[in-house]
Amino acid sequence: IIKRDCPGYAIGGLSGGEDKDEFWRMVTLSTDYLPKDKPRYLMGVGFAIDLVICSALGCDMFDCVFPTRTARFGCAFVDNGQLNFK
Repeated sequence: IIKRDCPGYAIGGLSGGEDKDEFWRMVTLSTDYLPKDKPRYLMGVGFAIDLVICSALGCDMFDCVFPTRTARFGCAFVDNGQLNFK
């Protein structure tokens, strides 16, 4: 896939409940092989610790259904927890 010189690369198939150390190891393996001068998008990641660590591992973009799903159920996250609107 690297030979195709894509404008960016997506990393998916993770965030399925695997152990955190294994998850971060797989992210590292992926980012080590992808070009550093192209965006690297990690799909399905939304936990704060994962965002911080995966950014340090070389991922540039993330998405997750967690924030929108939580909002749809009437919750908002604040400094000291969450507010329930329903």
